[in-house]
Amino acid sequence: MNDSKGRNTRNEIFQQPKVWKKTFEIVSGRRTEILDFFQGFAPTDADVILTGAGTSAFIGKAVHGLRIPYQKNPGRNIPTTELLTHPEFYLQTERPTLLVSFARSGNSPESLAVVELLDKYCPKVFHLIITCDETGKLYAMTDNERSLRVLLPPETNDVSLAMTSSFSSMMLAYILITKLDQLEQEEENVARLARWGEVILTHYSEAIAHIAAKGFDRAVFLGAGPLVGVAEESHLKLQELTDGQVMCAYNSFLGFRHGPRAIVNGKTLLVYLFSDDDYSRKYEFDLVRQINQSEKGMAQVAVSHLPLKIDQIDFDLTVTFGNDGDIAAVHEYLGVAEVLVAQLMGYFKSLSLGLNPDQPSVSGTISRVVQGVKIYPI
Repeated sequence: MNDSKGRNTRNEIFQQPKVWKKTFEIVSGRRTEILDFFQGFAPTDADVILTGAGTSAFIGKAVHGLRIPYQKNPGRNIPTTELLTHPEFYLQTERPTLLVSFARSGNSPESLAVVELLDKYCPKVFHLIITCDETGKLYAMTDNERSLRVLLPPETNDVSLAMTSSFSSMMLAYILITKLDQLEQEEENVARLARWGEVILTHYSEAIAHIAAKGFDRAVFLGAGPLVGVAEESHLKLQELTDGQVMCAYNSFLGFRHGPRAIVNGKTLLVYLFSDDDYSRKYEFDLVRQINQSEKGMAQVAVSHLPLKIDQIDFDLTVTFGNDGDIAAVHEYLGVAEVLVAQLMGYFKSLSLGLNPDQPSVSGTISRVVQGVKIYPI
């Protein structure tokens, strides 16, 4: 297998544990500035909207339950691709609004248009910009007193088509921003996260490559709670890196029973992103047992931070990070590490199909920055 074609993608996947530590340093170094921004911009009942397009939107889905400093309500995850077409469904113009924009390049037409939209129609709006490109249009247009821009390490600005380092680092940055009052203890948690990442990248790459070489042409990623957002990102990563030759889906464990399970056949890969808490795992294990009583798919991959104990179940691959410290203190970080499995799966599957992971779209249907979006006045 010639992996020289996907050198950039491989480097951007494997650099992430180091980049996560750099992301911590950036957020930690600006702690006082960030706290002052939040304290000064709005009352505690501000409407917090997490937004982005595609992969960037999935970040919001994974972290929207976390609360930023001085806000009593969690954020609402509304992709720019929905907010732009139906702003009247989502905007509460009578309330102060904080728009949190996740953007790798900051050049997506929808991201720029949504910032302009809120500036025009919300009397009191502020912006938190988490981005990877200081030359992007979004970074330039929000250089004002109502905006706080958090620029991540330059290597997070992936040059490949697929977002890898950018996704996990922007997600981590937001998690850290919600924990500004306890960053001293979070430094060890980020170090622990980096160790989990290294375990996947160094100890499980070969096994994941072996799974990717199987002849599946469908894949389903399942998660619960914040891991549903990670499952959604995972399904896109495998699908875009294989140029749609592997059609992918995602769902919650409980939701999968309600019709979507019809996708499973003898050429389906099933990937389970298991929760750490016993309560959620009861529901998750029940579904796996039920699946294994009927159509099991071609292969099953279990991703778990804790050792798995499911009667009569054998997995092709079990990724365990080991019981490394207090689980209750670090569960928010699990999704940051677990997305590595789908990134590696997509990379290896792309190579096995004879594609270039750096530019997998043979027809040019998808591109690094979306093209062809015309913005209309409201």
